[in-house]
Amino acid sequence: MFDLHQLRTNCEARNIPIISKATEGFLAKMLKKTKPAVCLEIWWAVGYSGIYMANIINKRWGKLYSLEISYPGYREWRYNTIASQTYNLISYPYNALEIPLEKFLPQNHVDFVFVDGQKAQYGSYLAKLENICTDKTVIVIDDVIKYHHKLISLYWYLAKKQINYDITKLEDDDGVMILHGRTKK
Repeated sequence: MFDLHQLRTNCEARNIPIISKATEGFLAKMLKKTKPAVCLEIWWAVGYSGIYMANIINKRWGKLYSLEISYPGYREWRYNTIASQTYNLISYPYNALEIPLEKFLPQNHVDFVFVDGQKAQYGSYLAKLENICTDKTVIVIDDVIKYHHKLISLYWYLAKKQINYDITKLEDDDGVMILHGRTKK
């Protein structure tokens, strides 16, 4: 039987960055509160956060689509998702961000997005999300306090589009940004 706690321990031993326990708890609350049917995760390394979120939304038949840019990460993700029997988690390989996201989503929209990729690219990720977000889409962006100095493209995009946001501090040195359906064109 697959043990998500063991995957966390393995990642920590190998210095593979995964979501913090505080972020994990926050995501659980947000997913239970918003009850999304279609979720998107941008970057998941070895699949820890995707498996975690997919297990929560599976109780309501939700689907999670994931994108990763690292081919070795994608291969490890496949191993972990097969081992965990997480069948509501669909992944696309490392070059997926080069293609319009609406081509991947049969519904052409997402209800919930979790972004935890290259911090300097956060603004680019939001621009790619414009065509698949609705007025009700919730976007959670990880590591916005700790890596504030790397988020120039994110803050530029938010200012350009006049998007309001909330930052929730989850740990002494870090937290998440929440956008509530404000990236739609």
